[in-house]
Amino acid sequence: MIKSRQKHGLLLVGHGTRNQDGQAEFLQVAQAISELRPEWAIEPCFLELATPSIDQGLARLMEHKIEALTVAPLLLFAAGHAKRDIPQAVGQALTPYGPLKHRQTGPLGCHEAILELSARRYREAVAELEPVPPEKTILLMVGRGSRDETASAEMRRFANLRAARTPVARVETCFYAMARPSLEETLPRLADLGYRRVVVQPHLLFEGELLAAMRERVDQMAHSQGAQQWVVTAPLGPAPNVARALVDRAESTLVTSS
Repeated sequence: MIKSRQKHGLLLVGHGTRNQDGQAEFLQVAQAISELRPEWAIEPCFLELATPSIDQGLARLMEHKIEALTVAPLLLFAAGHAKRDIPQAVGQALTPYGPLKHRQTGPLGCHEAILELSARRYREAVAELEPVPPEKTILLMVGRGSRDETASAEMRRFANLRAARTPVARVETCFYAMARPSLEETLPRLADLGYRRVVVQPHLLFEGELLAAMRERVDQMAHSQGAQQWVVTAPLGPAPNVARALVDRAESTLVTSS
């Protein structure tokens, strides 16, 4: 239980995007977190491509006279940004303020709330479509991709856990960039398998250029496959599940750092 009302600061760090919808969705999650935990001083910021920056977010938090800081990257998996870029940027931003006790949360990963939300996005995507038997449907989970094998392995684990929640013939995993199998090589292979419906689920938090590129590539494949139905789900989005999972990660960090 947090007893130090407004003495604890949460710096919510997003990857950053130039997409205005993606920025707005990130800020919606920040607002939801503040409603769940009004006793925390919370400031959202971005690692790159958007403002406020980490420097600016931290400066706003320091105005609350916080005594401890939790840095919470709003990221699905821990790769270079979580392990290197964000800690370095936060360390540099903290320099003018002197010593301040701080911890960084882990990524959302395979949190139950994220698994639940991911399965819901699948159901929503097919709810209004003509029914197709599960044995004639394949689900492709698409990760952002990273050179960090730990992050890639966690994405595969997430897909395996999702397989138990979604009634389809099979669930496969690929990556948009920097890891294999790639989206480019996986789409034609799935087309050749002959399933009546291919559901492509980008495992991304918000709208942005990457999601737009995935949609475009799947649309191109759909146009080349006459009888096969291709469906792209929505991203996770600023749903309450994301805020709940983030708060859970932050509270776990607070407990272990006390």
